[in-house]
Amino acid sequence: MAAFQIHTATDADVTELQEYATRLFSEKLPGIYRRSAPTIEQEHEFVRSRIEPANSTLLMARAQGRVVGLLDFVGGTLPEEVHSGLFGLSVSRDHRGHGIGSALVQELLMWAPTRGISRVEVRAWVSNPRALALYERLGFEREGVLRNAVVVDGEPIDVVVLSRLLEALGG
Repeated sequence: MAAFQIHTATDADVTELQEYATRLFSEKLPGIYRRSAPTIEQEHEFVRSRIEPANSTLLMARAQGRVVGLLDFVGGTLPEEVHSGLFGLSVSRDHRGHGIGSALVQELLMWAPTRGISRVEVRAWVSNPRALALYERLGFEREGVLRNAVVVDGEPIDVVVLSRLLEALGG
């Protein structure tokens, strides 16, 4: 397995991120939302929505000059919720099972307290047991199940809500 690097995405990464999203969405994975490939304008908007707020971020993993993993974290916007946020995670097919997802989440868990974030939440479809196992291995606890929260190909799927509480360092 090739080495990988993690860094915070910037506007300069938009084209690469659009290519990554196009590859990822074409897989029609059982545990993520199905979408059309984003336009460059849509990808710009996505990146900005994650890098402009102080309590949000977009982390990317790159191997062999190519984006192979992505974690987006959206912090709360209301005063009562700015200490918390929700993340999404994806890793390209040929790089799964090599620690990239774990490394991205661990990077988030180091970043979050420096921004005053003390609660990190993630949602995983029950049809994605690998994701559930990863989050639990990293200290996330199940808080509940959103019954029939998504419907794929006419089939309802439950979504598990997990969170991890952190000690915020600033804010």
